[in-house]
Amino acid sequence: MVKHIVMWRMAESEDKEQRAKDIKENLEALKGKINVLVNIEVGLNFNDTDAASDVVLVSEFETKEDLNTYQNHPEHKAVGATYVRPYVAERRVCDYEF
Repeated sequence: MVKHIVMWRMAESEDKEQRAKDIKENLEALKGKINVLVNIEVGLNFNDTDAASDVVLVSEFETKEDLNTYQNHPEHKAVGATYVRPYVAERRVCDYEF
């Protein structure tokens, strides 16, 4: 099994909280649309420290190849292009086998 974790800091804007909610909603909507996606969870941060990210994605796949399939899937790419990349200032990722 492979776990894929991504953390984002949102760009500063008046609608930052709504943009984070949009990311959560649209990423979670990928469940059932991309068959290699075993599990997905998206959380919104409540910790107000400088070290905190605003949004976290935790997803699971059977294999590294399945993770690659997910990352290149048109539905995933569309969510990234529409709801994520335009509104985030920083991204961190960690992928590991368990």
